[in-house]
Amino acid sequence: MRLAEIWRYPVKSMAGERLAAAELRKDGIEGDRVVQAWDARNRILTARTQPGLLGHRATIGEDGEPRVDGLPWSGSTSCLSSSRRTVPSPPLGATPGAFAPTS
Repeated sequence: MRLAEIWRYPVKSMAGERLAAAELRKDGIEGDRVVQAWDARNRILTARTQPGLLGHRATIGEDGEPRVDGLPWSGSTSCLSSSRRTVPSPPLGATPGAFAPTS
């Protein structure tokens, strides 16, 4: 078997990042799908209903924090614009393994 590429998607339904190497754990690749975008009605947004999410690139910064288009996700205070809609970041602890700032 040959593995051509390894990709990680830190934010569900956003473009991800190509990795040179990764450790495969029981729960997947570290940093993969650690946060999700939610709408004002507390529903998870996906590319299926909000295709504009795919226009944003999510990565994991050197500090271990998810970043969207180079900007920190920053817990519950960051926002992004997708398809002309402001989307708050998820409530902390909204999903198992969700990113939670340490400070």
